[in-house]
Amino acid sequence: LECLGWRSGAMVHAGASASWERMWGAGLGKGQAFDVGKASQTLVAELSRSAYAPRPGLSALVPGAGRAYDALALAQHGFESVTALDLAPTACEAAREELKASTGDKIAERCSVQCADFFEFTGGPYDLIWDCTFLCALDPSVRVRWAQKTASLLKPGGTLLTCVFPICDKVGGPPYAMSVDLFRSLLEPVGLEAVRVREDLSADEQHRPGGFQGSGGPSTALAVWAKPHQRK
Repeated sequence: LECLGWRSGAMVHAGASASWERMWGAGLGKGQAFDVGKASQTLVAELSRSAYAPRPGLSALVPGAGRAYDALALAQHGFESVTALDLAPTACEAAREELKASTGDKIAERCSVQCADFFEFTGGPYDLIWDCTFLCALDPSVRVRWAQKTASLLKPGGTLLTCVFPICDKVGGPPYAMSVDLFRSLLEPVGLEAVRVREDLSADEQHRPGGFQGSGGPSTALAVWAKPHQRK
């Protein structure tokens, strides 16, 4: 997986590597390394199956959003406001350019790009959070903090969608090897409940960043988590 060029360098802190801005600043192109070049087909397939924005006024967050392909897909699905969050200023600028060049209608106006450290971010809470290759990019020492912060950014009754990728035998990272059991071990202690887990995704539903276009490569699972309503 290091062929993706994800390996981190010096840390701003354990959850915020300065290497992401270096990668973007060096000219990360569409479809290169972790950039998919379009919305993740894992997300697109799930949005085609389920209505996650059944009423007006709902909000969504995409941490580590990159060029905001997935943020735009969520806006097109019906979310009234979608926050594309990224640590790297150059990624945020690329996201703004991508949204500016998108569909030609006003859907992209539902997306806002925020350049911030996820762990210091004060937005929300949100009705839905989409985690796609975000946890796998973080240093393992901040995984518990990631779970706590994710739960705090989610409204009671809200939904967390997780793209569990890459599922493989691998030491080190990023990207670090992921598993459904790992997500479960992090999210259940902060009160999130697994609603549905799909480990049988078809080839058309597998997440495929630029380094893994075509067949083969690590596999993907999709897990849907709910934050229960507060008991009175």
